[in-house]
Amino acid sequence: MFLELIKLIFFTSSYYNNMSSFFASSDKIKVGQTSVSVPAENGLDYRPGGKIDIYVPPTSKFVDLSQSKLKLNVSLALPSGDNNKMRLQLDPKIGLHSLIRSIRIFSGRKTVLLEEIEGYDILTALRFDYETNDNLKSKRALTEGSVQYDPACRSTLGSLKTTGGNCFSNPYFAKVPTVNPTLSTSFASSDVDYDFHVAKGELHLNTGLFRNEAVFPALLTDGLFIEILLQDSKKVFRGLDSTNRNRRLHLNPVFHSVNGSDLAAGSASWLSGSEQKSFYLSRDNNQTSTQVCPLVVGEKITFVSDTDTLTVNGSVGTIASIAQDTAATLGNSKTKITLSASITNNTGTDWNRKSNKFFVVSNTTESATTGYDPTFTISDVELLVEQIEVPPGYEQSMMNMMKEGGTMNYDYRTFTNYRYSQLSGDNVANIRLPLIESRATSILCVPTDATSYSARSMISCSDTYVEFVDSQDKTTRSSRSGLVGICDNLQDYQFIYDGKINPSRKVDTSKIAAKDSISQQWCIEAEKSLAMADIEPLSFMAFQENFFIGRALALGKNAVYDARGKDFNLQVEYTGTQQDKPKLWNNFVSHLRSLEIKNGGLMVMR
Repeated sequence: MFLELIKLIFFTSSYYNNMSSFFASSDKIKVGQTSVSVPAENGLDYRPGGKIDIYVPPTSKFVDLSQSKLKLNVSLALPSGDNNKMRLQLDPKIGLHSLIRSIRIFSGRKTVLLEEIEGYDILTALRFDYETNDNLKSKRALTEGSVQYDPACRSTLGSLKTTGGNCFSNPYFAKVPTVNPTLSTSFASSDVDYDFHVAKGELHLNTGLFRNEAVFPALLTDGLFIEILLQDSKKVFRGLDSTNRNRRLHLNPVFHSVNGSDLAAGSASWLSGSEQKSFYLSRDNNQTSTQVCPLVVGEKITFVSDTDTLTVNGSVGTIASIAQDTAATLGNSKTKITLSASITNNTGTDWNRKSNKFFVVSNTTESATTGYDPTFTISDVELLVEQIEVPPGYEQSMMNMMKEGGTMNYDYRTFTNYRYSQLSGDNVANIRLPLIESRATSILCVPTDATSYSARSMISCSDTYVEFVDSQDKTTRSSRSGLVGICDNLQDYQFIYDGKINPSRKVDTSKIAAKDSISQQWCIEAEKSLAMADIEPLSFMAFQENFFIGRALALGKNAVYDARGKDFNLQVEYTGTQQDKPKLWNNFVSHLRSLEIKNGGLMVMR
């Protein structure tokens, strides 16, 4: 009774704004709202694989979790060594959420488990990739550590638009403050140009309780205990797409000449067999100042031909300085790269701007001899809790009703992750899902790459899953392995449950597998499943880089499906071309749970 009244307090305005609805009067009480900071209680700093505990005490009484935020600071750190320099960031799509592996929420001091989401980062990546538009991207960039696309880092050579190439206004490292300074110091120095930012975020946690707009009665549950498990460091770091030869080749800086001259190409060529200690970048890809140069002092580089995705220059150089040369003899000003030592063009071909383009790419991770393991530190963690204040008389009335045997039911939507491991040689797999949810709404199956990559491989993307191949970006490999779903030559799939085949015919995904189109029936099934999982399907642009299989188990605003006692199976066929990667299927079942609160006891019904 109290819960329904609280709901009316916050949702009555929608009835007045909707002219098609009838006016209905109801009892109202005056409420207030206060923001309270609840700090983490098991430490000051947290590192990869660690655990964050937060306890919201019952003195908060009634809280609006949908408006509560997790506030934290994140510091990134490169491996030690003078020649390990490069620009790193967290996942540009989900930002600081990528640091969270799983979340558990309990009543009291771990009394009753209310909600548990394993693979929190995977579920968040799915939500952010499909529930997205320009407004949401901008909001996430402001508060949650994601990276926004910046036109200053645009491609002029036909490369696809990407948020992973932003080196101008990136939240994880400082912007070069002036237009064309000469950069000649390393990350390890006090030069602010290359310092990592302390990324500050306020995360809206993507769990059922924290997305529920109904007020939560912490007074009756002896408070809330939130346990957050952090992800391993090797899975969270990303390099820039604009320095990675395996991501967006045509977005990388382009070699111009050895003297920067726009005159005859002969004198400007890097002759085969000759050594050079400095060279100039072309103005392609908006390389018009040192502010937008994605390379940094101390970074190891090499060269890649436009016609080959392999390293064509066996010599690897280390950048000693980056400057913008504005001499009149150059024509247009150009960025000059000076190396710490000369390197040799041993390709057998003279390099000049009129021949095949040669791209300057980072080689820091490949050159590391003892591994490449950056890390992160989380500090100043607190939960900003929105407390709802009600009159003491109303609170006392509610407590009296509870003592007289009253019952309160609190419904919320959440997800259960049923995992399944599949080998790359299993071309036909029958995935059994032991569902026990009485009010299920949909299922989202995300086949992630189960390969155990090192941090070096994750950053360089040297052998990760191939997202697509085209004439501009060449072979584009995934930088989000283990976080997103991969199609990997899946030809079709079908669900079988309750003794029936659903849908009645196999859903064809061969066009997605061919990486040149999209399958219509897959879109229909995916859209329904997202909508019934409370994920608004605003965009399907990520269908290739974050593939999933979806099935709506019920349709309608309040529709649910009783999955208990049903034999659920997902049958997938990878006929034809062999799979490239083993997979860990994360099968998220969206369902409603009910927290039943009686005098002296709690019960969670699934």
